[in-house]
Amino acid sequence: MFVTPPVITRHALSTQEDKHMNIAIIGAGEVGRTYAKAVAEQSAHTAILCDPYPNDKALRLASEAGLELHRQAGPWLAAADRVWLCVTGDMALPACRDLLSHLRPAAVIVDLTTAAPADKQTAFHLLGAIALTGAATPLLAAGSAGDEAMRDFADLGAPIRVLPQARPGDAAALKLLRTILTKGLEALAVECLVAAEKQGIRAELYEAMSDVDAAGFASFLDMLVRTHIQHSERRWHEVRRAEAQLTSLGLPATMLSASQEVFARTTRSAAQNPPPGVATTDVNAALKWLESTSTD
Repeated sequence: MFVTPPVITRHALSTQEDKHMNIAIIGAGEVGRTYAKAVAEQSAHTAILCDPYPNDKALRLASEAGLELHRQAGPWLAAADRVWLCVTGDMALPACRDLLSHLRPAAVIVDLTTAAPADKQTAFHLLGAIALTGAATPLLAAGSAGDEAMRDFADLGAPIRVLPQARPGDAAALKLLRTILTKGLEALAVECLVAAEKQGIRAELYEAMSDVDAAGFASFLDMLVRTHIQHSERRWHEVRRAEAQLTSLGLPATMLSASQEVFARTTRSAAQNPPPGVATTDVNAALKWLESTSTD
């Protein structure tokens, strides 16, 4: 699980690193329950849940772990040293506004929502800011209070990386960029591996992809982009043949259909506005040209 980057707010950073803390967890969905359970099991700090419509799992957790469960923000927040915001992305800003009048100045707010980077920045200016990702899942943080807020998650065993000199919202942007790759690859993997399994050659497919392991994922991505411009037309036809193969097997080819437009767009753009020669060997030049044609 890669948890969503948060926004953290604080009015004045606390220096009491080792004291017992009250951690208010706003939102008792999967992420909120995960952290509440981890805090409760650790016992060094106290978790307090808040959710206007807690589901059965949240109610059971609160009962079994002996946690306070509030239905809305209120004076009880004055006792909170940390606030971990675990609501849905579209509720991040409203939740921040609801919290603000009840928090004491030293409280630190960690926004773990899927809010857009711009909303993270707005929340930062409204409250204060940090961004991160996930209780023994890796955490990514950005913001002036990142180191302090992340200590709490380190206590839960989470690997932590604080982005140096990052702006509020940078971690959220990275999360969503990661989503482009991981969820896109997930969808492609579903289409591809189902087809490979149906043809009885899935093990052979893994072997055929061993060059990706050898190159390393980052190098592989750069190679794809560097060579994309020069070979977009040929690859466009290759994708069409791959789509035809899936269709012949009676399988969906949703991702391949969408991929065709990417190759077609690059092919058209290259014909109208030839890229510089260096774009085929330099990933920076390739990305600059691709960005210039992305709205064509």
